[in-house]
Amino acid sequence: MHPELKLKINLLIEYLDDVIPYTKISTEELMSNKEKLAAMERWYLLMVDEAIDINSALMYQIGNKIAESYKSTFYELVPLGIIDQSFADKIALSVKARNELTHNYEKKQKSEIVSDMKKFVELYKEYAEILSDKFLKNEYVMPVK
Repeated sequence: MHPELKLKINLLIEYLDDVIPYTKISTEELMSNKEKLAAMERWYLLMVDEAIDINSALMYQIGNKIAESYKSTFYELVPLGIIDQSFADKIALSVKARNELTHNYEKKQKSEIVSDMKKFVELYKEYAEILSDKFLKNEYVMPVK
């Protein structure tokens, strides 16, 4: 596996570690503290963007494909045997939350955004563990079709 990919996975884990403490703060406290809310949002965006970069790199290096969309990068990991369809269906929705933060912030209730980020951070814990197990601890083996 390409050494840059390992660096990206470690960076994703760092971003995840940075956002996790904010998920333990109540939604009310986050909404009343602009600095904490902004920090949580920033770490969340960096985490999701890094995951998209990792997915795109995996798609290209292993599957020889280019992503059609950020969301599709998660679905393209299924035939590569990296994640299963059920998990892809759940974590791919994190891209929608990312896009809402980036583009439509005023249209969605802040409490909904905080709730979404907290929910998806839990999925990213599992995603980071999967990547770590497959690419940091062991060498990846392409599934036989």
